[in-house]
Amino acid sequence: MPTATATPKKSPRALAAERCRSLTWRVIYFLGSLKLALLLLATIALACAVATFCESSFDSKIARAYIYKAPWFTVWLGVLCANLLCVTITRWPWQRKHLGFVITHYGIITLLIGAVIGSKLGFEGNVTLHKGEAPLDRVVTSRSVIQVENPTNGTLSLLPFDSETIRPSERWPKEVSVPDSRLKILVDGASAQLSTIESLAADPKGSPGIAVEFTTRMMGQHLSLPFLLDANGGKSSRDFFGLAQASFLPALPKREPIGIEETQIVFTKFAPVIESRSGFKTGITLSLSPDGRTLTAQLADGRSQDYVRADIQGKPQQLGPASFTLIDYWPDFVIENGKPRSASMFPKNPAVLVRVNAPRTLPKTGTDKPLLEMAPTANGVAYQLSRGGYSISSGTAKIGEPFALGWADWTATVADSIPQAKLVSERQPAPDGQPGAPGFRARLIAPDGTKGPTHWIGSGDVQTLTAGDAWLRLGYGLELLKVPFTIGLKSFEVPRVEGTETPSNFIATVEFQDPKTGAKTEGIAQMNHPASWPGGAFAITTGLNYKFSQAEWNPEDLDQTTLQVLYDPGWLFKWVGSLAICVGIFIMFYLRPKKS
Repeated sequence: MPTATATPKKSPRALAAERCRSLTWRVIYFLGSLKLALLLLATIALACAVATFCESSFDSKIARAYIYKAPWFTVWLGVLCANLLCVTITRWPWQRKHLGFVITHYGIITLLIGAVIGSKLGFEGNVTLHKGEAPLDRVVTSRSVIQVENPTNGTLSLLPFDSETIRPSERWPKEVSVPDSRLKILVDGASAQLSTIESLAADPKGSPGIAVEFTTRMMGQHLSLPFLLDANGGKSSRDFFGLAQASFLPALPKREPIGIEETQIVFTKFAPVIESRSGFKTGITLSLSPDGRTLTAQLADGRSQDYVRADIQGKPQQLGPASFTLIDYWPDFVIENGKPRSASMFPKNPAVLVRVNAPRTLPKTGTDKPLLEMAPTANGVAYQLSRGGYSISSGTAKIGEPFALGWADWTATVADSIPQAKLVSERQPAPDGQPGAPGFRARLIAPDGTKGPTHWIGSGDVQTLTAGDAWLRLGYGLELLKVPFTIGLKSFEVPRVEGTETPSNFIATVEFQDPKTGAKTEGIAQMNHPASWPGGAFAITTGLNYKFSQAEWNPEDLDQTTLQVLYDPGWLFKWVGSLAICVGIFIMFYLRPKKS
């Protein structure tokens, strides 16, 4: 019987020559080539270097938007995965020596797939919880979006739009098409610091209003504030950086002077005669030497000073926060016809008349902040500066004339006074160094090409845009993402380091509920120990798990806390890929097959 002959094994050179005649294998060899791998790796390394520079010089949002989460970067990673896959295929049929090589390359592919899945399907956000309030089923992500209400059917559309990364300008505007309509939104400006600018406008049905400009040369700041009485004549108040307050009233209240003024007739042989119009005492004690040559002044805290009477007569003298002036001196004091005079030139009964001025002791209840009060008058604007309920100074300010406030070097100027006015609010870019919200400048373009007026729209704003007869409502802010469960705060505790007020931990006890089954579970989020939903081995292992970590807290309200939320469905791929890379490298370098 004829015997079967084994098919001869082809040599690597013959196998390569055969594959070169196949289009499929030529594509595989191209995708798995070393030149392509070097090009891909060099480009990714350069992109990462640029991203690192952007993160350090600008913002991490810029790096994420233009590199890490950009479509081109995802495509580049996809091509790199194809390169890694094809380079392993070119080694087919694999031998034992290829084991570490193949495992390492597939580990890198798995790791990259996990990174893309986490980037596209995962998110990072936060949720602020209040004890006793209804549970929440939405978290705030870091992604900025615009919400558009279609005027034809009332539907709402969410469109990703981050003004801080897109950075539109008049030269490089950005057009956004409104879904299910022919309307377009033209964005031609962006600002990272939008603030609300309020101004006055004439209104026949309005109330009296004034515009006041506050200026300081020392700090180089300029602040414009409008004040408007309400319809019932109520006052308008503004906080001044938390350090002072300014108010506009129908009329100035009557306040006693902040300084106490008293007169004292001081004798060497008798008790002094003290008179104060306000009824308050300065607390200054004056005494005269038996010969009338020396006057001693003593404060309530015990500090004292001696003066030569002849040297200080008629000259104001400062003693701590108080001051006094010696008005008259009688060597031999007598009263004649109801008036004091000196019976002789000899110091038989020396006496002096002294006027003393001292500030009142202000209350320590937080009401001692400086206060500027203003009221309309026929000649301008009457003003009064006070503190602790006592008047410091007052006057009348004319339009355009500055007056000192006594708050460092701040001055105030009444820029305008309108008998009938209304408040108009508008978003505008804030000066450099002042806080504000990110936003953009936009206008509506109608189907016929008509362009409407521009409006600045900040984060958290809702604005109606118009263009001819067309209109729509547009909102801008961080995305609210719905999650498949609810979370509520049961308690929040802040243990302290023993003997101090320094927090040693932050413990938030939260309750999760599955709306489908109604099942409730409790979780505890504390430092380095997040709470999670749904929890369990499967969810934690696969990454299909929502983790809640302590992020912020309010020292003044321990019934509130903010938790960071992290969801990464690509976590398992990253973990498996990283493990495969380590195993593959170990095999390649430590488990090499022995040469025969």
